[in-house]
Amino acid sequence: MNNLRNKLTDKMTRLIRRHLVGKDQEWTFESPPPGWKPPRIKRTSLYLHVPFCYHFCPYCPYTKVPYDEKLIEPYIKAAIAEVDWWAEAIGPAEITSIYIGGGTPTLVMSGVTEILTHICKRFNVTGNICIETNPVDVNDKIVQSMHEANVSLVSLGVQSFDADLLNTIGRRYEPIIAEQSLKLLVKSGFSSVNADLMFALPGQTTASLIADLQRAASLGADQITTYPLFTFPYTAVGKFMQLNSVKMPKIRVRRAQYYAIYDWCMEHDFERVSVWGFKHGRSPRYSSVTRDGYIGIGPGAGSHLPQDFVLNTFDLVSWTQATTGGNTAVALRMPLTKETSGWWWLYWRLYDTRIPLNQLDAVLYRDAPKARRWLRVLERRGLAVRQDNFLELTESGSFWVHLLQNYFALNYVNTLWTTAQGESWPGMISI
Repeated sequence: MNNLRNKLTDKMTRLIRRHLVGKDQEWTFESPPPGWKPPRIKRTSLYLHVPFCYHFCPYCPYTKVPYDEKLIEPYIKAAIAEVDWWAEAIGPAEITSIYIGGGTPTLVMSGVTEILTHICKRFNVTGNICIETNPVDVNDKIVQSMHEANVSLVSLGVQSFDADLLNTIGRRYEPIIAEQSLKLLVKSGFSSVNADLMFALPGQTTASLIADLQRAASLGADQITTYPLFTFPYTAVGKFMQLNSVKMPKIRVRRAQYYAIYDWCMEHDFERVSVWGFKHGRSPRYSSVTRDGYIGIGPGAGSHLPQDFVLNTFDLVSWTQATTGGNTAVALRMPLTKETSGWWWLYWRLYDTRIPLNQLDAVLYRDAPKARRWLRVLERRGLAVRQDNFLELTESGSFWVHLLQNYFALNYVNTLWTTAQGESWPGMISI
């Protein structure tokens, strides 16, 4: 049944994307040609991937390796070398935001600070620095180190304050640890503290979900980002769920919990800032994904360039050898047509839940009329409403965007990462 569903999803995806961007876009990642370099860029964002973790959460699909003190110094040197490679290639660009993810970046804060210092030497950093961390890794020393690195936005991977649910997803600590960590971050003077919470977990009730929201808010979180348990077949969670006969909730259960999140946030003065994110007060918005362009540093990091999407090798050793040898760590490249770049922009504006209609012509060019037709369909279906020069998703529209992302976008990620995690330098991957 799963194979049939995957085949139908794949066929539907191919039809939709051909309709949207035409036949000129080839959906294939290949090794970059010899001597490939990115174009010069005036403004972009930067992502730094720190792959080290003490414990591997079974639901996490990202590139990670067990923490080993002997790996830290080679990683720092390799990351600095990759920063230099990008600076030589694209020029002294303005960096409008830096996002640091992992892994658990705060495990190596001194190294992260060293890398950030070098980034500031090679680029013109004008935006916020954002970082992820986990409850068991937060303490006074880490907080001080984050401030010394000029980090202003922090995201804490709480996931849940329910002990049974934490155990279900492989989090080996008591809820009090998450509570204490969130309290410490909130009182430590960061511009914004985001709490990540999961929903649609096996056995999770709407009541326990609302209790998690209430607890995060009462502890002072400026933003709450909620997301479902993603299931990638190649990750431990896929195996875990099959071995234990655990099934993801049906769409109606996921929808009921998503609506409960939405309604609770609206009732408690949390402003919707993305499909999954809700912000309180005047604090800056925290987002890990909605950058129109970025360069990636680290194993498995991607880069969204004006005419390409490229992906570094996932293997830490291969990445280290490539960068310290003065070479690019880019293992895969997919050229982007102008139309594809425009639809990519629109996809992320849907994720924002707010589409600026007066920008469609400038971004989508000849595809702007087609985009407007699709957006009118959203309006007629009650999935979006027009507010001045913006089209805003409704509660129902936000849920369906979330669901389509789960089924379509993650299917691409699954296909790409399955091969990339198994081969250091894949020759070609079609998605």
